Amino acid sequence: MPVPHPDPIWVTDNDTLATYCTQWLKLDAIALDTEFIRTDTFYPKPGLIQLGTGQEVFLLDPVTIDNWQPFAQLLNSEEVVKVLHACSEDIEVFHLLTGKKPAAMFDTQLAASYAGLGHSLGYQNLLKTLLDIDLPKDATRSDWLQRPLTDVQVSYATLDVVHLLEVYQLLKERLQPLPQWHWLLEDCANLSKGDLYPDPEEQWKEVKRAWQLRPKQLCVLKALAEYREREARRSNVPRNRVIPKGSLWPLARYMPDNARSLSAIQDMRHTVIRHYGEEILSLIKMASELPREQYPEPLPAPLPKSAKEHGKQVKQYTSEKAQELNISVELLMLNKLLSSLLRSRLEHGQFIVPEQARGWRREVFVEPMIEQLNQPEQ
Repeated sequence: MPVPHPDPIWVTDNDTLATYCTQWLKLDAIALDTEFIRTDTFYPKPGLIQLGTGQEVFLLDPVTIDNWQPFAQLLNSEEVVKVLHACSEDIEVFHLLTGKKPAAMFDTQLAASYAGLGHSLGYQNLLKTLLDIDLPKDATRSDWLQRPLTDVQVSYATLDVVHLLEVYQLLKERLQPLPQWHWLLEDCANLSKGDLYPDPEEQWKEVKRAWQLRPKQLCVLKALAEYREREARRSNVPRNRVIPKGSLWPLARYMPDNARSLSAIQDMRHTVIRHYGEEILSLIKMASELPREQYPEPLPAPLPKSAKEHGKQVKQYTSEKAQELNISVELLMLNKLLSSLLRSRLEHGQFIVPEQARGWRREVFVEPMIEQLNQPEQ
């Protein structure tokens, strides 16, 4: 049975958008979502922006609107809370259209995690948990650039924001009296301030088994990974169209110097060689001839088995702390924090506060944990 929802109001021209943005700037909060396509491009192709006010739902059409300055002003307002769910890709779409990221942003997926409802909870499950509403997801992968959109697409898009402000209010009521409220707002602000895309010059560090390569091979890996990232953005194609991810390490390891040896590299397709082969070979030659003083610092090897016991200590403390705070373990132990902690223990004989530990996590979690774990055993 279809879930009831109000008929959406289409916004398809610049003047109408500007008029509504003036009205929306007077609200306390708005619900936002986006639909886009990203099958053969680096950047998303915006297909639709949904905006909910609690009483009405508006569908903003990126296919016909080309002046997003009034909407940028709305996004930039600190007075209007922008409520989204799992916002990272939405932020990317907004920035692509307006050059702005949402200020005063509230992510309901993150809030649900702070409320102890589960980590990375999908919007369907969150609506079911809080409002007992079953939301269909039968248009997720459809063509959002086609016009007109189907009735199913319009219904799906509308439902994605029609209840979002209700969810926001319920989560706010749960969390606002608690310390977690301020931690959540800090994390939401960091989401909006963070970089949209990784630093091209640092991409080589993310390649699996890079630590196994010799300095000259690391020069090649660094050059190829940086070129892959920059060229994908410049040409607006997926990274794997430029150099397949699985090819980076063997290219750096074996440093092919002709088309035949290049074609023998893992995952190197004929289309890649045809479009980028000459540039790849040129980069390999150039990087392999760099002087020693330009070699990148070797990456550390994976943690040895001896770190396992210290890892158990950290994980036990993290689990107990998460239970005490009624939040998910994942909110405390962010990516790479564990490995940084364990590496400091192995290298210095005690745990040291990692650079990644900032804000409330440093004060509430990391510093007390390190103080406890560094105490000598009785």
